[in-house]
Amino acid sequence: MRKKKKDPRFIPYAAGIAAGYAALLLISGIAALIVLITDITALAGAAAIFAIAAGSFIDGRLVGKIKRKAGLKTGALCGAAFIVPIILLSIIFGKAGSFMLFVKIILSVIFGAAGGVAGVNAKET
Repeated sequence: MRKKKKDPRFIPYAAGIAAGYAALLLISGIAALIVLITDITALAGAAAIFAIAAGSFIDGRLVGKIKRKAGLKTGALCGAAFIVPIILLSIIFGKAGSFMLFVKIILSVIFGAAGGVAGVNAKET
């Protein structure tokens, strides 16, 4: 009798989170370069929020494309998993009481869920 091949459950989530952090780092790097060149420091906060939202969306979209089911739930879970290291870093560096942290958490979950739905509904290539 053959053994049933187990489906790795966490591989799609790990791939999505890695892609989301790659997007986050790319957008943060571009924003840092723009702040360096233009010396507009007010742009840094908006760029951080945009980077988290875009990273969560890409995170959820990739997981939705890989799993092809329950896009809203998997995307929201991925968005929540995406923001956990950022919360831990905020606690370590003393910014955990900030109102913007809660905004980033909510945006991460919402954009992750939207990305999951977009990934499930995307055409297969």
